[in-house]
Amino acid sequence: MPRLAYASIGVIALSLLVLAFSPSVSAQGLVLEEIGDHEQTCEASSSVEYEWFVYNGYNTSYLLELSTNLSSGDGWSSEFEQQFLLLTPGEGASVKLVVSATSDVTSVDANQTVFFTFTGLEDSADSEVLTGYADTKMIPVWGIIAPGKNKLLGLFDNPLPEPLNDNYATFLINVGLWGVIALVFMYVVDPIVGLFTKKTKTDVDDRILAVVRKPIFILVIIYGLVSSFSILPLSEKDIGSVFRLYGVTLIAIVTFVAYKIFKEVLVYMGRKWSAKTDTEIDDVLIPVIDKIGGILILIFGAMSVITYLGYDITFLLAGVGVFGLVIAFAAQDALSNFFSGIALLLDRPFSEGDYVTISTGELCRVDKIGIRSTRLLDVFVNDYIVLPNNKLINDKIVNLTQPNEQTVTNVVVGIAYGSDVKNVEKILLEAANKHENVLKEIGKVPVVRFTNFGESALEFKVIVWVDHFMNQWKVAHDLRMDIHKRFAEEGIETPFPQRTIYIKEMPKQK
Repeated sequence: MPRLAYASIGVIALSLLVLAFSPSVSAQGLVLEEIGDHEQTCEASSSVEYEWFVYNGYNTSYLLELSTNLSSGDGWSSEFEQQFLLLTPGEGASVKLVVSATSDVTSVDANQTVFFTFTGLEDSADSEVLTGYADTKMIPVWGIIAPGKNKLLGLFDNPLPEPLNDNYATFLINVGLWGVIALVFMYVVDPIVGLFTKKTKTDVDDRILAVVRKPIFILVIIYGLVSSFSILPLSEKDIGSVFRLYGVTLIAIVTFVAYKIFKEVLVYMGRKWSAKTDTEIDDVLIPVIDKIGGILILIFGAMSVITYLGYDITFLLAGVGVFGLVIAFAAQDALSNFFSGIALLLDRPFSEGDYVTISTGELCRVDKIGIRSTRLLDVFVNDYIVLPNNKLINDKIVNLTQPNEQTVTNVVVGIAYGSDVKNVEKILLEAANKHENVLKEIGKVPVVRFTNFGESALEFKVIVWVDHFMNQWKVAHDLRMDIHKRFAEEGIETPFPQRTIYIKEMPKQK
């Protein structure tokens, strides 16, 4: 059961106990009891609640009609939750009156008498009226119902003679004093603080001071102007308008300061930190965070203003969500490339400066891994290849730079049938071992394999490790040249495919 229901039951039970045990109240008849405090205070644009308990102790039913005579200035109103109630014999009920003050109130007090008119259902002449009261006092903010506000800086009486001590003169003097305070901050306090920040090892505090210097000056001026308005005989409605404008201005200034600190301090620190690291992800993410973070701060500031002004942003958020879905659907390729770029930077299958071969066969140097695409330089034709990241992350990429720059190449040789294969193997190994770019360390020594009995030749393959992948084509070229020379010297024939074609002569027809 909700707490409010428990509270109502408790109030009714307490009232019944009062009826039962109070010597001054008889349960025989119509009973009216006040519940809670009936002298309350209220702020402008707010409301308070008064409550009574009524009880029908007769053996007949009564219709209860509620009314009140509100005695106050403009801007006050009162309303019953239920204006008519039906009370059967032995039945009690709770009656509530809500008293509200708008921003246009012109008086401090709202006093009213509440009339409880009971009319018998069996006999309309059977009528009885009981009365209650509800006294409400306004909590003045400023303005015509808040006396004694014409003080300098809100603290000191104006010592000047008339007419320089009235509200308007005091207002102007107050604004001037706040202007002087703002100038003192700008040209005295700020330089002193700057002397301390310049002595620190970091320039972050200097950047923060540069960002907040003008906003604080403006805040002092605005605060002084707004607080000085309390001296003028304005209505609570006008004061409320000033407060709303002041609140919007504060939100705008705070949003501006947050935006500038994010841009001038946090992003600046992020760029300095990323310049010291070896990874590329921070170099790419910092500009993205810079743009997205700035936009989010501005959006949050705009939504704060809308909420402060009392507007419901639920539908606005729903609209933004739908709009975001539409944008996401329309830009799904761009988003796919964005997240693929993040995945490339996090997974790091290759880095900028690495050499890779792509599925179409080009050997390229990775020049730039961007958020949308990656730029590859084709090292043989000196052309840029720009590939979308979502294609690149799903493609077969061979990284020639990692884990090291060594690679394997091979040379295929064919010799004539009948050649001395042992001598051929010796020549091939000698040619491979004497090349300066061929590795001879353990596990990477040159290898010769007799691979196949071809149609026209015995096929051998020389397999070597090369010190750098860019030397593989030079090594293969040098080995072929040296092998060809040695074969010529040793008289080893390198055959080529031959076909013998026989043409059968057809018999002449008679």
